[in-house]
Amino acid sequence: MLDGVIMRLFNLIFYFFIFVPACFAYNIEPCSKYVSNNKATGVLNIVFCPLNYQDSRSFGRDRQILIKKLKATKPFDEFNVFRLWYIDISKKEESFNFRSTQGFPPLKVRQDFLDSIKTRLKSNYKLVIIDAKGFTSCAELSSASKLSLIILGRARYGSSDSFARGFLHEFGHSFGLRDECVDCRRCSGGPPNCARTKEEAERLWGDLAAKYSRVRYIQGCCGSINYIRPTTASLMNNPDRAKDFGPVNERYLRKALKAIENNSTCH
Repeated sequence: MLDGVIMRLFNLIFYFFIFVPACFAYNIEPCSKYVSNNKATGVLNIVFCPLNYQDSRSFGRDRQILIKKLKATKPFDEFNVFRLWYIDISKKEESFNFRSTQGFPPLKVRQDFLDSIKTRLKSNYKLVIIDAKGFTSCAELSSASKLSLIILGRARYGSSDSFARGFLHEFGHSFGLRDECVDCRRCSGGPPNCARTKEEAERLWGDLAAKYSRVRYIQGCCGSINYIRPTTASLMNNPDRAKDFGPVNERYLRKALKAIENNSTCH
């Protein structure tokens, strides 16, 4: 009987050390020159992860498109707080850690996979999953200080520029920016860019409305005609047509990035 107990214990230990680590046999690699800040605090970690790509070269081209656009867009171009990474993961690991769903969001990610990345980086991060065959993009409404998930359906974008702008839109959500459109999924209005009333809008961006002619009080935001947005066009409204986030959103993002730069909001 004792021999049987010992054998079962041995098998359990063998399973733990052989099979469990294999579940997380991926590598996290730096995006070359873009990892210039080696501190675990005071940085914003962005991790790019492939899904359904035929080869690593195509994934590499796509993530460079996103990185280039990010580094050229205000206010991100003003800060050197980014630590950019990519995940080298096998097809087997993809099927183990990611599961497609019929609902929203279109993808579920194993929590232990997310936790393992945080353990490796010793910090929170933004996980950008680029699904080569996907047609849906979305992101958690979050903040700069929190771990959040961004899903990009690569197949929905007809051009590299459209793909990059779509990323910026979803990246804005991960900082807490809301959709500035009427024909979008309904969400609760609120700061910083979707006021529920005209009075709230005046409190949020009245000073910028007095300074910039493009900042106004425009009806339609967060899927409701009754909410108020600050600009006609921004990356949070129509990313295919807008060139930037607009003064209100840029001020909000700039404040969040300065907090990361000066402190360690990505603990």
